[in-house]
Order: sequence, then structure tokens, then C-alpha cells
Amino acid sequence: MKLYSVVDGPPSLACRQALKALNIQYELVDVNFNKGEHMTNEYAQLNPQKEIPVLIDDDLIMGESNAILQYLGDKYDTTGKLYPKVPKARAIVNHRLCFNLAMYYRSIAEYVVAPMFYDYKRTPLGLKKMTIALDVFNTYLQRENTEYAASNTLTIADFPLITATMCLEA
Repeated sequence: MKLYSVVDGPPSLACRQALKALNIQYELVDVNFNKGEHMTNEYAQLNPQKEIPVLIDDDLIMGESNAILQYLGDKYDTTGKLYPKVPKARAIVNHRLCFNLAMYYRSIAEYVVAPMFYDYKRTPLGLKKMTIALDVFNTYLQRENTEYAASNTLTIADFPLITATMCLEA
């Protein structure tokens, strides 16, 4: 198994956390984002979207960190703790993954991360969107009254939410 990853990219870190939690041996391939290594024709053969991370497991080549997390959970989490088998519990995990992708990480990345790498201005609207996303996440945590984002045990949903939250320190 290989994981093409950027050193400090939240989606890559989430996949690395899952691999560690599942005790899966893998080869880590560092993709230098700043040098544009993900924009090469060779990398596009792995991922036409030219995004990071990419997982290779036997004949499977997969991008999109959420899909990677779900795949790892389905294939390697025999206990069902990190990626529950029970439909209701799994639905909550899947919801938190979608929430992170569609709202939480997106708003944090646009307001905090993008201005560090691109000519991207921080705006009052961007701050408002990020604040709303933080408030929504807090509401989920309080409403569910669980120790983690989706349950009382660590799940694959926690990894991207943790790494997105870490961006706030940037």
C-alpha cells in the first residue's frame, strides 16, 4: 500500500491518522505541494483531479480523503469501531465526513489557509462563514453529548475534523 501525501495537508494527515489507528503498514510518498509535484502529468495518471492524497492498495488507485477513509474502514476495520457497521452509527459518521468536506474544512481553508498560499483575501463574509461552521460543529458536539464527533469512541470522522481544526492555529 502507498499513500501519496503532502506533509502537513489536513486531508493527507487524516488518512495517515486512520492508517496508524488501523495499524496498517504502508509506504508514504511525499508530494511537494509548493513545487507543484501534484500538477505533473505523471501524478495526473494517479489522480486526474491532481489533488492530494492518493491511496494505492493493490490494483485500487483512489483520491478523495473521505473515500479513502471509508475504504480503509470498510476493508481493514474488522471491529467496526472506527467505521461502524450499524446503519445509524455509520450514518452519523458519514454525516460528519460530509459536514467536514462541505462546510467545516472548506470555510476554514478559505479563510485561514488559502491566504497563506494564494492571492486570496480574507473577508468579513469568509470570517462569518467560518464562525458559522465552528458554531455548527459545536452544536453537533453538544447535541450528541459524545466524547468524539460521531460517538463515544474515535471514528474515521474525527480524523478530518481534527486536522481541519488544527488549521485554525496557522
